[in-house]
Amino acid sequence: MLKYIINIIFILFLTSAIAQQDSLQQPVDSLQQIKHPLKARLGLDIGKYIWARLNNSTSYDIYADANVYKNYYMIFEAGVENHLTENSLLKYQTQGQYFKLGVDYNLYRNWLDMDNDISVGVRFGTAYFDYFLQEYRINQPGAWLVPQVHQTDLSFKDLSAQWLDFTTKIQAETFKNLYLGYAVSIKYLLHYTHPDNFDVSYIPGFFERNAFSRFGFGMQYFISYQFKF
Repeated sequence: MLKYIINIIFILFLTSAIAQQDSLQQPVDSLQQIKHPLKARLGLDIGKYIWARLNNSTSYDIYADANVYKNYYMIFEAGVENHLTENSLLKYQTQGQYFKLGVDYNLYRNWLDMDNDISVGVRFGTAYFDYFLQEYRINQPGAWLVPQVHQTDLSFKDLSAQWLDFTTKIQAETFKNLYLGYAVSIKYLLHYTHPDNFDVSYIPGFFERNAFSRFGFGMQYFISYQFKF
């Protein structure tokens, strides 16, 4: 009887030792078990909408991003604009749409349960638009009389432009999954088309074109909602 008891104790001891050895050989990292869901945000550029309304124009712009890899985000932006330009020489409307595609890198290291952004990135933008000239004045330097206004209904269609945006963005979660953000961009105009007798000064998505340089500047105030999958 004692012999059987000793054998049973030996078997239990051996089984326990093997189990402990397997546990030591295969340590479990609890941090690796944390699953990070795919995150995507969809929002509106409310700053541009308000600015357009104050200038007798319309602008509807959407913004989307997706956390594709670690701190990298794919960015997509699109908009439809009807912009009125009126100065001392010209009055015309710009109607068209634009699209942007790019990538952002989040420099901010969030604490536990935080999900905010301080990011830098680049976008490629393209726009397709038409101009409708309503009236113009002939520039006469040194003239005493006010230039005569000429009414017209000229249109310049099928114009296009391409550019790069170099962007810095701040985005903060104000309520659960609801974000407010602000971004500034330095723009570089790669190419644009224009008619022979009329130059391009406003481009949808690019904003005002500088007549003396290919560089431009832009700002965004947007609100977005995050979805997790």
